[in-house]
Amino acid sequence: MKKNYLTKEGYEQLVQELNELKKVKLPAILERLWEAKAMGDLSENFEYKSALEDKDLTNSRMSEIETLIEDVEIIKEEKKGKLDKVVDYGSKVTVKMDDNDIYTVTIVGTGETTMGFDKNLKTEKDSIKISLESPLGLAIKWKQAWDIAKMRLNNERKELKILDVK
Repeated sequence: MKKNYLTKEGYEQLVQELNELKKVKLPAILERLWEAKAMGDLSENFEYKSALEDKDLTNSRMSEIETLIEDVEIIKEEKKGKLDKVVDYGSKVTVKMDDNDIYTVTIVGTGETTMGFDKNLKTEKDSIKISLESPLGLAIKWKQAWDIAKMRLNNERKELKILDVK
């Protein structure tokens, strides 16, 4: 079984989401299903079909979260020496793309990534969360500040420079 890497914060958010789904959202959906069934004729009952779809989506998300937290390793935020600052789980990395856009990314587990890049996100506070298995994560994995990395994105080769690793 593949180990899932998560930050402590990401793990706690997933556990909280799972509890919310199990204790609040799913019971509310089951109540909607019960009420919709009471209306009779389920073949053309939109509320019943909608509640059934919501139940399936909720069960799917609960299963996804349970799989993520089943075999988890919490990413330790250790302070490393100057020579040991390589890109790994938990690193905050500032990269300059070949189009001169600068991004700060935080390397997290697959279950807690954010989607896409926003050119306005340039500070550590607004860091984009990426997985070490993403195209960018793989390109900068084990690299240090001032290293050059190459990656393929949308059938295009991109070159980037690592400006800082924390």
